[in-house]
Amino acid sequence: MLCGVYAMITIRQLRYTDMAQAISLKKLCWPEELAGLSDVQLDSEREFAFWTAWMNAAEQNNDIRMLYGAFDGDEMLGVAFGSFVESKDAPESGFELNGLWVYPQHRGKGVSLKLLLTLLDDFYRLGARQIVIYNFHFSSSNSFYRKFGCQVIGTEYQTEDHIPVDIFSCDIADMKSRIVESLAHIAAEI
Repeated sequence: MLCGVYAMITIRQLRYTDMAQAISLKKLCWPEELAGLSDVQLDSEREFAFWTAWMNAAEQNNDIRMLYGAFDGDEMLGVAFGSFVESKDAPESGFELNGLWVYPQHRGKGVSLKLLLTLLDDFYRLGARQIVIYNFHFSSSNSFYRKFGCQVIGTEYQTEDHIPVDIFSCDIADMKSRIVESLAHIAAEI
């Protein structure tokens, strides 16, 4: 298990009261995701309305939507959102990573790994065997997903600037194994 500063990371479900900060984090990370290819700005109120409605509409859409936050005490370090896949990318046994954002000062500490591992575990218990991730092609996080065994299965274009988005797929069991190994390396470096 992780020790030192890493052991203080608590993963829990996000509450409605956490969502404004989660959206602020997404907005903070947005320019980095776009890799300077667009000036499209996110509207905080619109994003908040969308994601809180999405969070609250799971049951009526016959879906399971999980929104987790990583916290050190009351301080939010990062968030991750996931839901069952509603597309051709993994139609029968997959879930989609709908968002993963970590404050820059908390990166490299295992925050994203612990968030992702929580989603992988939970969806695996519900029968998912594949994870699908849509990630901007030029985003630095593409190498993160490749490191954990994800492979690009397609590309589409999003935003008004038609920025390429890679569609990754990965076996959950394989990805979990790689993440656990990486967390062990992080803990050993302390």
